[in-house]
Amino acid sequence: MKNVFKVELLKLRHSKILNIVMFLPLFFVILGFTNFLRYRELFTEKGQNVWSQVYTQSSMFYGLFLIALFITIIIAVLVRIENAEDNFKRILTLPIKRSDIYIAKLVVVCGIVALNLIIFMLLTIFVGMIMAPSNQSMPMELIYSPMLCIVASLPVIGIQYYLSMKFKNIAVPLGIGLAFSIPALLINNTKYWMLFPWAYPGRVLLNAGGISFDCPIYIYIISVIVFIFFTIVGLYEFNNRDV
Repeated sequence: MKNVFKVELLKLRHSKILNIVMFLPLFFVILGFTNFLRYRELFTEKGQNVWSQVYTQSSMFYGLFLIALFITIIIAVLVRIENAEDNFKRILTLPIKRSDIYIAKLVVVCGIVALNLIIFMLLTIFVGMIMAPSNQSMPMELIYSPMLCIVASLPVIGIQYYLSMKFKNIAVPLGIGLAFSIPALLINNTKYWMLFPWAYPGRVLLNAGGISFDCPIYIYIISVIVFIFFTIVGLYEFNNRDV
């Protein structure tokens, strides 16, 4: 398992995925920073916490529109490396446990999503340290909301990873991910949001900015259950796949 994981990391080093992981949070934090500067008087005229305002401006579009789509694209690209030119067939003929292959790539995916959100968190804190007055303290939600967002992202990771491993055609998981990621904003404003895991990550991430989204504890339980379910189903199918 350890050696398989090392191989997955080596594949990652030779791809451009890490560039995307770094660029996306940087882009949206810069966007949020400039938007805050532009409307600073409006955002602070009632004594609002500058930390929260900067965070909200950075996470608004990032959380509601892009996190689920980012996960979809990253997984599809990672799995496509193996699906291209039938590399999976070659790998499955090697004396390696199929479960190790499946889980190692899944762990890498989870690590990429976690790294992306940690970078986002650190960048927003850095900007807050520059912009916030000394008499305002940093809300702790700016730390634990991105961390909880990692958990809330698990069902999307589990579902999209399962689809990407099941279908050789990259258009299938990308199309499904796109179709479910786009309406997440609208569904977040309905009472049926809990039935739509693609809405979870953005909902949790924005919670630190004072957005009036309810994030009950059970969504994290659901997230873990859905992730485990699709991982078990995907692992079973992968173990029984014909070479």
